[in-house]
Amino acid sequence: MKTCPTGAIHFGTKKEMLEVAEERVAKLKKRGYANAGIYNPPGVGGTHVMYVLHHADQPELYHKLPKEPQIDTSISLWKGALKPLAAAGFIATFAGLIYHYIGIGPNKEVDDDEEKHDE
Repeated sequence: MKTCPTGAIHFGTKKEMLEVAEERVAKLKKRGYANAGIYNPPGVGGTHVMYVLHHADQPELYHKLPKEPQIDTSISLWKGALKPLAAAGFIATFAGLIYHYIGIGPNKEVDDDEEKHDE
C-alpha cells in the first residue's frame, strides 16, 4: 500500500511528481522562501527521489546532499564503452572454446597399459 497519512510522500510517474513538486515550490515561494526549488540534479540523470527544498541553492544543508553530483568516471566507462567490449570478449572466448572442442576435441586419458603396448 502506498500511502502517507500526512501527505508528505506522493507516488506516481516522473511527470506527475514534477507537477506536484512545482506546485509545492510555488507555495513555498509565496510563503517567503525565495530560493525554494526541486532537487533533481542533472549530473547523475536525476535521482530515484525528488526533494522540494526551502533552500535549493544550498542542498548540502539537507542531509549532506551534494550540490553538483556527478557519476564516477569508472562507472561511466563501464556502462559506456567497456560494457560492449566485455560482451565481445565473452563471446570471443566462448567461440574459441567451441572451436577448440570441435577442431581438436577433448583430451583423452591414456592408460598405462596402452603406453607400454605402443612401445
